[in-house]
Formats: sequence, structure tokens, C-alpha cells
Amino acid sequence: MVAPMRTPGFMDRAFAVLRARLKSWLGVGALVAVVGVAVSYGISVEPSLLPVEQRSMAQPPYRTYADARAAIEEGQARAAASGKMLMVAFGANWCPDCVTLHRNLLAPDTRAYAEKHFEIVEIDVGDSKKNAAVQRALGFKINVIPLAVFYSPSGELIGDTFGGELQASRHYSSREIRDFLREVVDYRRIVSPDQRQ
Repeated sequence: MVAPMRTPGFMDRAFAVLRARLKSWLGVGALVAVVGVAVSYGISVEPSLLPVEQRSMAQPPYRTYADARAAIEEGQARAAASGKMLMVAFGANWCPDCVTLHRNLLAPDTRAYAEKHFEIVEIDVGDSKKNAAVQRALGFKINVIPLAVFYSPSGELIGDTFGGELQASRHYSSREIRDFLREVVDYRRIVSPDQRQ
């Protein structure tokens, strides 16, 4: 008797496809697991290993404060003790103008000037819940970011950028931001960096 010849049938093809897909799904699952572990443990690059231009951005510039009012009060206490003005910058880490303003404040000449004259507090209002909580706590509406509010060392309001003076920060150089800060220090006025004389 001759054994019947077996031709690949539907079941054989189905199992072959199933084996191939199983290998693909196992590979995807392993990748997801590795990424999940990395995220859950907060694996990041050591800031000193980053290129110089990225070191300042190793940590997000706008930190989430549980209590914005307390952060501002701490900044006001530091300003009163040091005799410097207080600059409160409201922004978001997803906002290109906010991140550019932060980066420009870290440029060497601007940073030296800012550190000499200001205590700076940066507050994250990057999502609607944070924004609403900060607005309730401080009693004013944040309608544009980046927003900077300036106080004298004694806590008196000097001015703010509610008019959108810093809204186009991605188009300003660090020198223009430094000159903007000089206007605040020297003349106690808020003038958009591109409208200075």
C-alpha cells in the first residue's frame, strides 16, 4: 500500500501563518515591555553626557508645583532677602515660545544679568487642570503663555506681559530678552522685545 501523499491544506497554512504572527507579536510584546520598564524607572540620560546646548533642557523648565501660591511666596521671600526683583514665568513644556524664553534666560550674558537682578520662579500651567488651579490660587486669568509677572523686592506689582509681549519668544534672541529685562529693571516698564527703541 502506498501512503497517500499529503498536500498542504488549509490547516497547515493556517498554522504557518499563526506561528509567524506569534513570533511578530512576541517581538512587539518584548519591545513594549522594555519601553514600559524604562519609563516606569524613569531612565534618562545623565545631563552631563548631553551636548552642551541640550544640558539646560535635561529637566523640564516649567516644574509642576502643588501650590503655585507657595512657590511665589517663597520667591518673594528670596527677593526681599536679596533685594532683587521677582520674575514669575508661567509657561508649559510643550510650548515652543515658553521653552525658548527659558533657553534664552540661560544664555550666559542674559543669565548673568537675570541672576544679578531677579529671583525667578517658573510655574507650569501646561494643562487645563493646572492652569485652572493656578488661576484660582492666584486670582488672575492666564490668557497667554509665556506670561511673566514682575514684582519689586517689597512685593509690589511692577508689571506683567498679559498683553502678549513675550508670546513670540521663539523669535527673540537672548540679547533681546536681556534688553527686555533691562527695561523692567531700569524703567519699571514692560515693552515687547521687538518694540524697544
